[in-house]
Amino acid sequence: MPETLTVHLNREEPRDVAPEVASLETDRSFVLRFVNHGGPLHVHLHFDEALDAVAQPSATQVYVDEEATRDVEITIPLGHGPAKGYVDLVTGYGAQEARLNVTVTAERKDGGPEVAVDETLAEKQTVETDPGGGTAEGARNLVLAAGGVVVAAAVALAVSDSLALVVGVLALLAGVAAAAYLLFV
Repeated sequence: MPETLTVHLNREEPRDVAPEVASLETDRSFVLRFVNHGGPLHVHLHFDEALDAVAQPSATQVYVDEEATRDVEITIPLGHGPAKGYVDLVTGYGAQEARLNVTVTAERKDGGPEVAVDETLAEKQTVETDPGGGTAEGARNLVLAAGGVVVAAAVALAVSDSLALVVGVLALLAGVAAAAYLLFV
C-alpha cells in the first residue's frame, strides 16, 4: 500500500496550502491527499527535473471541491534509480506556494522484497495419478463425459433418421475415444 501524505488546503487562510511534513523519503509510489477546509480550490503540482525523471503523477492540475478530499497518486516505477528533488504545490495563481522535498531511494527501506512471497511457493506440488499415467480426476471426468455422449447419441439416433446426425455422433464418439487414448498413454 502506498504511503499517504496529507496536504491541508484553506485551513489558516484562503488559498493556504500546507503539507503535514516538509519532506518525504520513500522507496515506492505515494499518495498526496488534499484535504480542503474551505472553498473550492485548484492546486498545481510542479516537479523539479530530478523528481520528474522518476515520478509519474496521476494529475498535475488538481481541483478540490469545497470541504472535500482528493487523492493524487505519484507512481514511482519498479527498478527506478535514486532521486532527490521537490514538488511545488501552488494555489491562487501562484499567490500561495508550499514545497515538498522528496527523496526517492533505490532500495526498499524495510529491506524486504518488492512483492511478498509465501515460502510454500517454492515447494514442489504433487498430483495424484493412477497407474495408467492420467490423473484420477481426469479419468472420472472422461468416463462421465463419455457416458453423456453415449446417452446423447442414443437419443439423437432414436429421434432422427438423418445420416448427417449419425455421422456427427460417430465423429463425437471418435473424439472422446482419442481424448481417452491421449489421457492414458
